[in-house]
Amino acid sequence: MTGDFVLRSLMPMATAALLLGGKAALAAPDWDIVGIRLGMNPQQARAALQAHAPKAEITEYTRQFSFDDGVRQQALPAFLGSITATQGATPSKSETLEVMFSAPPMEQRVIRVVRTVNMQDDPIPMDRAMALVTQKYGTPPRTLAPNDGRGQISRWVEAGKTVCGDTAQTSGDARLTPPVDNAPGGLSHYEAWKRRKLAPADAADCSAALVVNLVTRAPRETLVTQMNFTMTDPGYAIPAMRATAKQIGDAQAQARKAREGSGAGPKL
Repeated sequence: MTGDFVLRSLMPMATAALLLGGKAALAAPDWDIVGIRLGMNPQQARAALQAHAPKAEITEYTRQFSFDDGVRQQALPAFLGSITATQGATPSKSETLEVMFSAPPMEQRVIRVVRTVNMQDDPIPMDRAMALVTQKYGTPPRTLAPNDGRGQISRWVEAGKTVCGDTAQTSGDARLTPPVDNAPGGLSHYEAWKRRKLAPADAADCSAALVVNLVTRAPRETLVTQMNFTMTDPGYAIPAMRATAKQIGDAQAQARKAREGSGAGPKL
């Protein structure tokens, strides 16, 4: 079982920097979304958020796992699960950043970053949006149309690792980043992929991915009203989820063993 708790704070705000960067396609360790990189620790991620959006509203979510000792639920220590930053005068002209961290006992690191920029009040042409994306991340190895026909999806994958999931042009997997979570339940997706031979024996060999979705108001329109950026790192998330599952299992086994050796029997 899990529990989620929320801490809120306000940080002073600056105008969001949109997209700057080089031309050559970047390797996974070099990808960033407004300065946030996969593999950062929470302190580094907080600093990057502060540098990008010092006046954003910041919400920190803590998470806690529990186990059954045979009689009642016991809890492991809570940890920082994710941080969300929001800024913008109206929902139609706003930005949201979501940063997810792996769970203990391994060192906590960024395993997923999602950025959504809403521009309904001030859309930009598709060719300009794509030029900005290419300037930042390089020419995408693969570009596909969304299933609803609204806009364009670009996807980059980590070199030297297996591209997991269904890579067919018509597949939903080809339009998404590999799913990650800080709860062990996130491993089930990769087990399903392995059964379909869509992932290697060790799913930690699945490549990280970066997906940019440029959304238009309607199919065949050329004005981009929303930009979505997502990157995930199964290479770290999967070992972290396994370690968390073992931690929970070991704690439960120890608690049940202790429970069996305690408790006063009734007087007969």
